[in-house]
Amino acid sequence: MTQQQDRVENFTRELRGDQTASDRSIGEIFNALRPRLQELGNKQVELARAELTPVGKQAGIAIGLLVVGAVFLLLFLGFFFATFAAVLIAVGFPVWVAIGIVTVILLLIGGALAGLGASRLRTLDPKPRRTIAALQQNIQWIKGQLRP
Repeated sequence: MTQQQDRVENFTRELRGDQTASDRSIGEIFNALRPRLQELGNKQVELARAELTPVGKQAGIAIGLLVVGAVFLLLFLGFFFATFAAVLIAVGFPVWVAIGIVTVILLLIGGALAGLGASRLRTLDPKPRRTIAALQQNIQWIKGQLRP
């Protein structure tokens, strides 16, 4: 028998005391369960926090990449318009070629970073699956305790 099963059996014996389940009122059962339910609620919150912390960190990294990508795309716009102005002012001069090359490089960097951040955000699963499963198990256990 596992330690968890031992704890459940001890708790069940503790709840029932000298009475069988059918001899106890629902109020008595809930009074006996109240401290354990509070502890259970605290543990569920703790589990949810532990499960969501890594997702939050990954979301932070993805958002950071999106912000950096957006900055590069903003720079792209600046260089794009500088390139356009240089082309209009000095058609045929190599200045606009240099500015155009820088603009393309910034576009590639910004687009790559923004794409990487967006793809990371799409792969995140913010649903706390273990917490939900544990809550469902706890509800089933409580229902089992209430049955005669």
